Amino acid sequence: MAENQVGISQRQLAKEFSVSRCCITRNMKKMGLKYYKRQRAPKYNQQQLEKIPGQCRKLRRKFINNKTILILDDEKYFTMSGDNMPANAGFYSSNKINTPNDVKFKQKRKYEPKVLVWLALSCQGVSQPYIGTTKGVAINSDVYVQKCLPKLLAFIKEHHQHDDYIFWPDLASSHYANTTIDWLKERKINFVPRLVNPPNVPKARPIEDFWSILAQKVYSEGWIATTQQQLINRIKQQLKKIDLNVVQKMMLGVRNKLRKIEDQGPFSIL
Repeated sequence: MAENQVGISQRQLAKEFSVSRCCITRNMKKMGLKYYKRQRAPKYNQQQLEKIPGQCRKLRRKFINNKTILILDDEKYFTMSGDNMPANAGFYSSNKINTPNDVKFKQKRKYEPKVLVWLALSCQGVSQPYIGTTKGVAINSDVYVQKCLPKLLAFIKEHHQHDDYIFWPDLASSHYANTTIDWLKERKINFVPRLVNPPNVPKARPIEDFWSILAQKVYSEGWIATTQQQLINRIKQQLKKIDLNVVQKMMLGVRNKLRKIEDQGPFSIL
């Protein structure tokens, strides 16, 4: 009754069977039932579940061999406070009533100012970031071509001029706009074609983990920005503290992750 079910508690079961909670606990242990916290995962439709393994296979076999250096890019919005960070979710107090309101409550403005950060990374490190206060949910193609891609090109020239590399963007519309494709081709930048770029595989792209590390550093110990410029300075400061060894370790194993998705589907690497 409880196995592989969501929303079932021991208290509920005890009430339903008219026994104590200890009795339920004891019997669940005998049955080998353990409690597991649900993991966050992308929402896949059936078409994606069928399509993703094949695209990962094509990506790995045609574009990423054992010697290929991967270059990834992505963008993220940073808010003035890190209230959504796990470390800042709670507080200790001997008297909750007397706790200051800025500690007790997670206050949020309806339209909180945000700072946009774009960067590229590879096993050689991190590019110069583009940091701006662009509004919206994503970078548009004009900003991407004019502000971000020149920094990508500079990063490639500095670290990968003579390397066998492939640039792997995600499927954001700005990343495959006609102006973007033309810009990349004119500068002879090798990139993953859209048709073989698997959708919605964040755990196969180490840059997603990079953002988590950076956010933890930016908002450590409950740090909060009072101005956008203060937040920008903080982000730049913490970017300089990222250990290259951490970045290099993150970039290892991408081919193995793609292979696992080929064989077992996108949930297999979560």
